[in-house]
Amino acid sequence: MAQPQLAEPEPHQPRSSNQNELLLEEPRRSSAAQVEVERIGQADTYHILDRDIELFDWLDDQRDAKLCGYAIGLQGSGLPKSCQFYRMKYVKRRGRLLQVPAPVLYAEVHQHGGPTDLYHSILEEIGHPLARLGKLRDLRLRTWGTLRDYGVKILMIGNADYLKLEAFNELIDIFGQLQISVVLVGTDTLEETLNLSSSAYRRVHDAFLDSFDFHNLTKEDIKEVIEDWEEKFLSQNAQLNLSQITEVCQFLELKSKGRIEPLYDLLRKLAILKIDEPELQLSNIEELAKKLSGRKSPRDRITARKA
Repeated sequence: MAQPQLAEPEPHQPRSSNQNELLLEEPRRSSAAQVEVERIGQADTYHILDRDIELFDWLDDQRDAKLCGYAIGLQGSGLPKSCQFYRMKYVKRRGRLLQVPAPVLYAEVHQHGGPTDLYHSILEEIGHPLARLGKLRDLRLRTWGTLRDYGVKILMIGNADYLKLEAFNELIDIFGQLQISVVLVGTDTLEETLNLSSSAYRRVHDAFLDSFDFHNLTKEDIKEVIEDWEEKFLSQNAQLNLSQITEVCQFLELKSKGRIEPLYDLLRKLAILKIDEPELQLSNIEELAKKLSGRKSPRDRITARKA
């Protein structure tokens, strides 16, 4: 019996270089749409809520009573920006320099969080011209003198999760020498460090006894943040009105885990999706979930807080 003759597949014809160049040159969207997308992609803001006012009141109390403590919020909670706003309530800048007096100072440390990194961060935040010059002893004396000259009453240290034991002890010495409030600002990783049972950290634990928990957004907060963001960055005829769609608010709460920075990320992404796909119905949760399926949700708090 004769075997059936199968048609030979046509050999794959690679695209010519000219075809590839045409594909690369073809714009993804119109120039006007691209301008709008870039504007939305650069949207950076922060909306002050009741939790921020509570933080400001707590910081005022720490400053007035000359107490040390720590404030924690999960990654993306907005706590660092809130601390910056608190500083802006009391201190203005003139170029890179803080204006005198500067009763409030917020400086963020960077890896690797040793004493030298700590003093570099403080002096650079003030705008000191010799912020990185000299050995540790020189930096220490320069920082103490500068804090005194600027009339700093509360020193907030952001990214305090990075700090090493020696840097914690330097901050305790700042409090002891200058009698100013020192507040650590970080995540629950910071709290784990402060609660270490090691005898080396006993002094650190006992120096920072007051705490403030910068909680995640409530359902009402999420609606308020959405409305504020749309008002600031979307034109009147491009409003998405997401806060009026209960299912969308619930979805965004779940996807952001109630953290303001991931929520802002999602709002930018949805606004750009709507530009690229004008017919997209954002109220269709299944379609919305499909569009955002590649984005993970933030992780929950590591451990329960200790008393």
